[in-house]
Amino acid sequence: MAKLEPFLALASAVAEGRISAAEFSVVCLPLYKNYPDPFPSHEQYEVATGLFYVANDHYAGDSDAPAGTLSDEQVRAASAEIAERMRSLLQ
Repeated sequence: MAKLEPFLALASAVAEGRISAAEFSVVCLPLYKNYPDPFPSHEQYEVATGLFYVANDHYAGDSDAPAGTLSDEQVRAASAEIAERMRSLLQ
């Protein structure tokens, strides 16, 4: 069964500025897409999916691609909110 902890660590890292929004997107997208197991609850699935969409909306792909729709600051703010929701689900 999939766990939220890797997603929480990633969301916290970008929210706290330990990694950039671009680094967050590059790690989050394949983490979510390749996660092998179902989530323990629908709520955990929803917050992990929310984090995926934040990463997806920021990701610009290669250098010739247009920038995503979310700014770095918006990614940090959304990730901080999602990390808080994840923490409450894990208590």
